[in-house]
Amino acid sequence: MLKSIVAFCLSRRAVVLFGLLFFAVAGYFAYTQLNIEAYPNPTPVILEVTAQAPGLSADEMERYYTRPMEIALYRTPGVSVIRSTSFYGLSFVRVTFKWGVKYNDAFAQASIALQQNASLPGGVSPNIQANSGTDEIMRYRVVGPPHFGLTNLRTVQDWIVARQLLTIPGVAQVNSWGGPTKEFEV
Repeated sequence: MLKSIVAFCLSRRAVVLFGLLFFAVAGYFAYTQLNIEAYPNPTPVILEVTAQAPGLSADEMERYYTRPMEIALYRTPGVSVIRSTSFYGLSFVRVTFKWGVKYNDAFAQASIALQQNASLPGGVSPNIQANSGTDEIMRYRVVGPPHFGLTNLRTVQDWIVARQLLTIPGVAQVNSWGGPTKEFEV
């Protein structure tokens, strides 16, 4: 088998050199086009825009927060897709940009678009965070006994569950939302 391959390569040197040149050019082209980072990101720039208004239903969040943010972001250059979800007290908008748009440019354009075109009630300013297809791993819900209470569930989340999750290698952050926080006044 090896003898026949060597014989073929020696008898047809032009084909072998052309193939080698083709692979070298294709490799250089791939090298210049690929996004090479310390932690490669297989997705384009994705920004997550959130706004919180405690006590509002999902319909009210959609009407007063999500739609104005979507409309403001539609004008942003380089936007490919806008998807949104409204929860109880939370508006969540995910903006995906086209390939080739730099993160800093996308963040600046989205921030300017929201400041100039989205007036949210109560002086709420939306929070913009970077995201990628590999960032968010899971969502979970803390459930307790029947009469445990939302404040106690939030306390368990903040003081027990989140602290234990942060000890796991690779977990960078735990974002908590929902439920009133317990306050102590001294």
